[in-house]
Amino acid sequence: MKKENKNLRLYPKYRPLSRDFLFFYTINVLFLTQIKKIDMASVVLIDTFYALFIILCQIPATLIVEKIGRKKSVVVGNICNAIYLIIVINSTKLIQFLIAELICALAFSLKDIGEPSILHESIDSSSVEKSNIFARIQGNAVSGYYLLSAISLILSGFLYEINGYIPLLLSLGIVIITIIMSTRFEEVNPPQAEKKNDEESLKEAIKFSIKSKRCRCLLIYSAVFYGIISVLSTYEISLLENLGLASKYIGISFAILNIVSAISSRKQYIFHKKFKNRTLSVIGILLSLSIIMSGGIVLLEFNLPFTLIIIFSMYIIKYISVGLYNVLLIKYLTNFTNSKIDTKIFAVNSFANSVTSVILGLSASKLLKLMPITNAMFTFGIFSLVAMIITLMYMKNKVGLEPNKYSNYELKYDSKN
Repeated sequence: MKKENKNLRLYPKYRPLSRDFLFFYTINVLFLTQIKKIDMASVVLIDTFYALFIILCQIPATLIVEKIGRKKSVVVGNICNAIYLIIVINSTKLIQFLIAELICALAFSLKDIGEPSILHESIDSSSVEKSNIFARIQGNAVSGYYLLSAISLILSGFLYEINGYIPLLLSLGIVIITIIMSTRFEEVNPPQAEKKNDEESLKEAIKFSIKSKRCRCLLIYSAVFYGIISVLSTYEISLLENLGLASKYIGISFAILNIVSAISSRKQYIFHKKFKNRTLSVIGILLSLSIIMSGGIVLLEFNLPFTLIIIFSMYIIKYISVGLYNVLLIKYLTNFTNSKIDTKIFAVNSFANSVTSVILGLSASKLLKLMPITNAMFTFGIFSLVAMIITLMYMKNKVGLEPNKYSNYELKYDSKN
């Protein structure tokens, strides 16, 4: 119990710092184009390769986690992130940046598998409240990240104006802190000396993900939702820029929106308590409708202040949905899982998310070549709504049931079995 409590105390302090590159994330494009003189087409290419590298790194990362354990994998992931930032600071050629993206992809693949499973395995498996405890701690951690992200979103622009390297150096300093913090985690279930072949165990996880109707549905939903929000990260900024909103106001707007996500992440239990097994349906439909409204209001050609108010309102709905998704989806995936399979389920989820992100990203890029951002946003919103409705119809009577309604196979990896 002592080891578990130490991890549970450390995780909500560690995760907000480790979830992303604070300070650098918001000025990434500016740094590459203005400081490193990389053309925009190459920046898009770098982002595309990162998404592909994430896909390619899933199996190696899973095998590494199974071989050396969760804690060491997270430490290695953080070290890789430090190496990534050092390469970016010193690089001038495209190939160097692509190598850096590969290292970064491996880093986040290790961290995305290892970090949530450290939390999951640190909670007493006999506790009937394990799922709620996980969601509460994960919600506090994600909330903390969004608050720090909001602060860095505002400060990074000012710091960048002073010297373009300051945000990167701050990010590197934070990564070094996460390396130190990650060494303080305790390995709850260390790798066993006598263990069946890792490749077979990964195959078993993939087989379970496909055969388990509940798990399959959650992974499909996660992939669709993640693919949609990955496209919106570009679309929503482009829409505001197209309306002539100054960059400083865009930065302030997204700082506020990050705070909205922070609040929704922390208060996810209220939403879950109200909607119960309809929670995923509600946030999925709200997300899709917010996209349609964001593009549609511009097409209706109302005056600019009214248009901006509606768009910002829709963005608030989107960021509430994202904050809830980031906590609740992982909570649902960890239900009925134990240490034998949880890391592999996270890997399958990350793989599926990355695939849809690449596919929808390429499709969304094609839309922008065919039509203005307002039309693209509206069209993508219609597509998102249709995709979400189909997904939710497929999920009906397969997810959100009482435990005794699931088959024995669905409960095969329940920690209580």
